[in-house]
Amino acid sequence: MKVLTPARQDPLTGSAVTIGTFDGVHIGHRHLLKRAISIGGTLGVPSVAVTFNPHPASVLRPGAAPMLINSFEERLTLLEEVGIDYCYLVEFDRARANELAEDFVRGSLVAELGAKAVIVGPDFRFGHARAGNVELLTSLGAELGFVVEADPFVLADEGVTNFIGQILEMPESDNAIVVSSTLIRDLVARGAVDLVANLLGRDFYIAGLVGSGDGRGGSELGYPTANVSYNANRILPADGVYAGWVRHGRSTASAAISIGTRPTYYGDRGERLIEAFLLDFSGDLYGREVTVGFVQYLRPQEVFSSPNELISRIEQDVAQVRALQL
Repeated sequence: MKVLTPARQDPLTGSAVTIGTFDGVHIGHRHLLKRAISIGGTLGVPSVAVTFNPHPASVLRPGAAPMLINSFEERLTLLEEVGIDYCYLVEFDRARANELAEDFVRGSLVAELGAKAVIVGPDFRFGHARAGNVELLTSLGAELGFVVEADPFVLADEGVTNFIGQILEMPESDNAIVVSSTLIRDLVARGAVDLVANLLGRDFYIAGLVGSGDGRGGSELGYPTANVSYNANRILPADGVYAGWVRHGRSTASAAISIGTRPTYYGDRGERLIEAFLLDFSGDLYGREVTVGFVQYLRPQEVFSSPNELISRIEQDVAQVRALQL
């Protein structure tokens, strides 16, 4: 996948375009992306994902911007894995926020990308004050020579709908749950990472550098952990212990993962950390970038009366992870 930026490369002579922030690149996003790839193949033109960085809400509503499911770099990797030919990266700032919807279509979609087809969701809005919609896009397409496909929402699988409804305390009558980044953030924040995997089409993960901790895990408890950094704007699962995995280089190990403030030692004053104990691993990961994947919530964060009580609980956690055969 090649990354394009406005006015910094030769314009495309044709493309099938889909547009969005694509935070998470969840199964709803993937549907639109795959439609762009399919229609592009039919028309004999490349597929393009138009996306924005930073997240538009961080410019428009800086105090209320959502926590992100993925970093920008992870988003690019996920878009490439879907098979998109080009990512057209729009640097979102105040000037771009004030751009009229029609100017965006005439400039970015037509002049720079040569759009022959534009694939969006049914509630797609764009341009200054979100004035642009599917109706305007379709009208401009008739004038400028591209077709518009507004695809229906992608719904959560029936097998997980009831569970999601119970967690979010939704009425039983709401038996159709639309897949969205907002829904996924809500479920991640509640620790429902197994349900999130159904909506993402993959495990929820966080990549970061392994840093130094207080050294207690290995020397005192016998379970050395990798302390993984994360950006402050990333959504984290609820505090607790999870079964998951850690990818380092080309290797992946099952892991017992703790998120929390280590209340046994620090009360409510501890720093919130991601700590992962890798099963059957004895190497040194300090200073390396790893990816931590969350598969299943095991238990909440607890306060223990002694190190021995904590060690006993960790032994149970590790046994649970091992039994899952991740």
